[in-house]
Amino acid sequence: MASKKARQDYPDDLGLRIRQVRLDKGLKVIDVANKTGLTSSTVSQVERAKISPTIVTLKKIAAALDHPLGDFFNSPKKTSAPSMETATSPVVHESERKLLLPGKGITFQLLNPDMSGPIEFIYNIYEPGAGTGAGHYSHPGAECGLILEGELLITIREKSYLLKKGDSITFNSSEPHSKENPGDVNCVCVWANTPPWF
Repeated sequence: MASKKARQDYPDDLGLRIRQVRLDKGLKVIDVANKTGLTSSTVSQVERAKISPTIVTLKKIAAALDHPLGDFFNSPKKTSAPSMETATSPVVHESERKLLLPGKGITFQLLNPDMSGPIEFIYNIYEPGAGTGAGHYSHPGAECGLILEGELLITIREKSYLLKKGDSITFNSSEPHSKENPGDVNCVCVWANTPPWF
């Protein structure tokens, strides 16, 4: 669920951002705990940066707050309008991708410049045996993915689909689902979610 080891790929103020959204919505820690199935202690420790949550835990918190997960990772919005020289480019070079390590053996690279648009586009690497964790998760919207290398087992409710290089899948993200690499080589895939959820 969470690790006491700090994740260097998370913003330093992630917990403060979560707390501010919770307060802005007039919710108490216990309200978020009840909506997520997490303990009040876990939610509080995430907000105070005492533990580093998994991406599944962050998604639960974001869903409970009805707040896009990606907003917790975006740079704070500037109050003045950007000049042409500082405006965000629509291009994301490989060396400029935002990197997240949502779980053991999983690397996500954001292919969008930011999460302000209607869709998120993510380059995923699942090491052998890596997956989204025990059980299923869900979130609003729809998603689709394309396997570039290796294979990925997608389970939607009780039905499983083994995707291999060149295969793609599209499904309703509100259906409980999970992802796992059952192979012995890395699975590399690209994934799109709408609305942005990461």
